[in-house]
Amino acid sequence: MSSLQQRIAAFTRTTADLIAQLRELDRLREQVRKALLSAQKLPQPKRRSGNGGVPRSHWKSTNRESARGRARGAAHESHRHVAPG
Repeated sequence: MSSLQQRIAAFTRTTADLIAQLRELDRLREQVRKALLSAQKLPQPKRRSGNGGVPRSHWKSTNRESARGRARGAAHESHRHVAPG
């Protein structure tokens, strides 16, 4: 087989592989699209968080932030009450 024939054969194989990958990508894209449409149609259950409707993840981060603020405030207060020397 000549060099040109080998290059044509390699090009043909590569092209066939790329076409197969594109078809698979299209199939997967369509599958994801259908799944997203299906998920949008389903009624989403309303979950009760037990803390006035604020999501638990937000509640935890808010508590951490307020704890940090209290710690900073306490450190700031201790500097204010130091007698001048």
